[in-house]
Amino acid sequence: MEITPIYLQGNFNVLYDDWYFNNIVVGYVKFYLITDGECMIIINGEEHVARAGMLFLLPFNATQTLYITAGNTVTKYWFHCTLPCQKKDFTELVRLPYYVYVGDDPYVEGLFRKILSYEKDTKLTAKLDQKADILRLLSFYIRLSEVTTPRVNDDSRMSLITSYIDEHLSSTISIKALSGLLHFHPNYFIRFFKEMTGYTPLEYINNQRIDLAKTLLLNGNAIIQDVASQTGFNRTDYFARCFRKKTGFTPTEYQRVAIQKHTSQGIAYYKYAKLPDKDSENRG
Repeated sequence: MEITPIYLQGNFNVLYDDWYFNNIVVGYVKFYLITDGECMIIINGEEHVARAGMLFLLPFNATQTLYITAGNTVTKYWFHCTLPCQKKDFTELVRLPYYVYVGDDPYVEGLFRKILSYEKDTKLTAKLDQKADILRLLSFYIRLSEVTTPRVNDDSRMSLITSYIDEHLSSTISIKALSGLLHFHPNYFIRFFKEMTGYTPLEYINNQRIDLAKTLLLNGNAIIQDVASQTGFNRTDYFARCFRKKTGFTPTEYQRVAIQKHTSQGIAYYKYAKLPDKDSENRG
C-alpha cells in the first residue's frame, strides 16, 4: 500500500552488437520487454539469455551486465523507475524473479506504450495515470511470477546470513557462498553487509570466531592450537593476533584471567600455572 512509483525515463530502441554495459550498479529499477532478437543479461551474477517475449525486472542496486552477440540486434521497450516503500525500494523488500515470460501479450506491450507516452505530458492526470500503469505492470509481474515466498526484508536476509556464519565458524566461509544465499553479486553483497552491520564480512566472521574462542578458553584444558582450529583460524599466530586486537589479551592471558574471574564467582574451578613469558607465548 505504500509503494509510490517514480518514473525516470524510458523508450523503445533497436540495439546493435556494439551496445553494452558491463558490471554496473544503479540506484533504480529497470523494466525491459524484449520484442525481438537475443542478448545476454547478467544480474547479480546470474546469466540469462534474453529473447522475445521475456519481461525483465532488474532490481534496485543490482549488479548488471548486458551485451549482444556479434551480428545480432535486439529491440526492446524499457523504462527506469524507483519504487519507494517503507524507506527502501520495493525490490529490496520482496524477492522477485529477474524475468517472467509473457510471450506476445498485447496487454503488456500496451502498458509500456502508455507509460512511455506520458513522459512528455506535463498534465497532472497524465502523471497519475503513469504511476497507476507502473503499478499495474508490477502487479502483473508479481502475479505471473507466482511468488509464494514471504516478504524478504533486510532483517530476515541478515538472519539467514548470520545463522549460516554461526553454523560454519569452524570451517572456511567464502564471500561467494554468503552472497549466493541472497543471490547477490559478491561486490554488492559486501556493501550490503557493511551497511547492515558496520563491518565487512571478514571482520564480522572474525568477531564471531573470537567470541566462540572466548567460550572455549573457559575450559582450563583447552589447547590454544585446538581452539584456533575449532574457530576456523588456519594459523595460530593469526588467531592470536586477531584475538588480542579484539580483547586486549593473548589467548593464554585471557584464559587465565577469565577462569580466575569465573572461579571467584563460583562458576568454574581451574588450577592455572604462572603466566608464560612472551617467548613461550610466541611459540604457540
